[in-house]
Amino acid sequence: MTDMTLTPSVIEMSSAQVTVGGTDIGTVIGGITFTYTVGTQKIFGDQSSMPLTHFIIQEEAQLVVNMAEYSYDNLQLIIPWGTYVLDSGETKKKIGVGGAQIASSDYAEIIVNPVTGGSGTIDTDTNLRITIFKAIPVSNFEAGFTKDGVRVISVTYDAIRDSTQSAGVQLFLLGDSTATA
Repeated sequence: MTDMTLTPSVIEMSSAQVTVGGTDIGTVIGGITFTYTVGTQKIFGDQSSMPLTHFIIQEEAQLVVNMAEYSYDNLQLIIPWGTYVLDSGETKKKIGVGGAQIASSDYAEIIVNPVTGGSGTIDTDTNLRITIFKAIPVSNFEAGFTKDGVRVISVTYDAIRDSTQSAGVQLFLLGDSTATA
């Protein structure tokens, strides 16, 4: 009987720092979930009952972040198409929403950097980084106000194809963007 190989050194347990358009969203409660979904089409020939190949017909990437820092700056990351006003005294702020369409300037790059254990220190191993080149928030905005609960805003970002990137690498990148062949 052959023993199973176990490699505890590659088991990860950590949170992550998330930046949206270069802005750190701060504290996260309840984690971050990155999902990559692939849709395929099986190709069958008349001469065989077995599939001959598969074609990728759809690719989607999504990031769900549970933001705990309820700030004006973070609200701009959730509703980028809103109308933002900061008065001349820089004390009064407002966001107007309704009737606007998504513009190309509303898309933002998102970078997820793992945090080392529970230290709050960003992991220096950039091979674990997730970079979504262009993303847009697609979730509903909901903020609860209770005396005994932390206000957490769950935001879902959809990745959008970035045609300025190389063919085959237009949705997201896992790892160090400076790696070369």
